[in-house]
Amino acid sequence: MNENPDGILGNLPRSRPGVRSDKRTGGASPPKRTPAKPKAAAAKPRATKAAAKPKAAPAPPPQPPRKEPDTVERAVQLVGDVAEAGIKVAAKVTVGVLRRLPRP
Repeated sequence: MNENPDGILGNLPRSRPGVRSDKRTGGASPPKRTPAKPKAAAAKPRATKAAAKPKAAPAPPPQPPRKEPDTVERAVQLVGDVAEAGIKVAAKVTVGVLRRLPRP
């Protein structure tokens, strides 16, 4: 009944992982590619519109100095942000509820 003394691990290779087998070490590696030499016709540079220097884009006008919002503006922005957050939450809840309803 115990014909295989190695047990379960008997069919695994004995060499370290990552080491190629002896069958593959004798083979030649593929030849390395050498860079192509430029052709004589391609060696002459051509004058093209793309080679011309592009004009520099004009600088944007300077921004006016930003003033700090006063207390009333801050309050209005805060109320708007709270309302926006409430609408987003309500939309997510509605989508979740509508997914769970049975379809007619």
